[in-house]
Amino acid sequence: MTDKQIVESIVKEIAASFSGAESTKHWTNDTIWFDAAPYASVGVENAKKVFDEAFGNLQFCDVEILDMRTFVNGDNALVCSVQKWDTVNKDGSANPSFMMRQTDYFEKQNGEWKVLHEHTSMADGWNGTIVE
Repeated sequence: MTDKQIVESIVKEIAASFSGAESTKHWTNDTIWFDAAPYASVGVENAKKVFDEAFGNLQFCDVEILDMRTFVNGDNALVCSVQKWDTVNKDGSANPSFMMRQTDYFEKQNGEWKVLHEHTSMADGWNGTIVE
């Protein structure tokens, strides 16, 4: 697998995750996370709690990656994705679909790609089109 394919597969794995441990599996202890909610943290432990709390309120979460742009330069990589999220609450009520933008910055450490920074933002009313 190429480095591009590896970092893209990690982003897809994160998108399919449904727990804090899964969502932060490829993070470092110093990863900086800017969440779509008004929240930011450094490291894995606090982020795991926030992910677990959010996922704990849901019965179902499906993330479809609509667009992914990947840039690899040596031991650094940047993956920008546009995602459509569909969620169902624990009580079975469905939430309206919503669009997210996610940027993951990677560094290859000891031969393994690690997320050093993840930034997610919600994009209400946007159809996910990137103007070129």
